[in-house]
Amino acid sequence: MIGVSKMYSEIIDLLGIEDFKIVNPYNSDCNCEYILISKGYFDKVRKLNPDSKIIEINSATFLDLIESLEKLKTENIGNIDIINQSIENLKKLDFKIKKDNFEFVKNFECNIDSDSKFIKKILDDLGFEHKNGSTIKIIPDYKLKEDLDLNDIIILKTHRYDLKLVERIENRYMSILNSLNNIILGKT
Repeated sequence: MIGVSKMYSEIIDLLGIEDFKIVNPYNSDCNCEYILISKGYFDKVRKLNPDSKIIEINSATFLDLIESLEKLKTENIGNIDIINQSIENLKKLDFKIKKDNFEFVKNFECNIDSDSKFIKKILDDLGFEHKNGSTIKIIPDYKLKEDLDLNDIIILKTHRYDLKLVERIENRYMSILNSLNNIILGKT
């Protein structure tokens, strides 16, 4: 039996798995052969589920999710044809977003910075490069502090539980692009 956390339940569709259960591996023993979890929680989940094979799913970017699907394919988890189709669909969506925003990213004048590896990974994937202009900072919502000066700061909502897995990735990309566009429009 494969256990998957609620946040990653859509991965079941991407893998073509029918025999699974939604579990909370971060707080309890799940009694599953495999458990698919969010990257960064391996040690915590291992303590609660010592007999399960734990596989971390990385999904900051489309490439991360594609690599996670490839890893699951090598573990013989899922239907290979469905996984391959899911990977192709993710590649097409990734390409479309980058193609549609290529000129904006290429011509973006400001430097964009973040203390978050998660956000830096998205910025790198979108193709933003270090510039010598003024700096716009992007922080994840979980690092928001009350005493923070919010001028030229974008707050990225990272875990929209109302969205499915692929929609969350797309939403993060588009939130960054739209927020940067709004800041630039506000300066003109």
